[in-house]
Amino acid sequence: MAIYTCKDCSAQFEHDDLPRRGAYCFKCHLSGIRLGFTYGKEDFHGPTIGERARKQVADAKSAGINAEPIGSRWI
Repeated sequence: MAIYTCKDCSAQFEHDDLPRRGAYCFKCHLSGIRLGFTYGKEDFHGPTIGERARKQVADAKSAGINAEPIGSRWI
């Protein structure tokens, strides 16, 4: 077990050998990770999932269709 010093915060941490992330502690390693995504961006901008579901039910009701969202009844 070797003791390494983090390059960012100078904290010491133990590891068997040099981690793949280099001489960075896990906290500094996590703060440097940028979580990006390609699909699902519309879920974070605009109406929420619940608002969209209520709008679909209202649109169906105005068209004469008796619709209810999936998951409204727990079986």
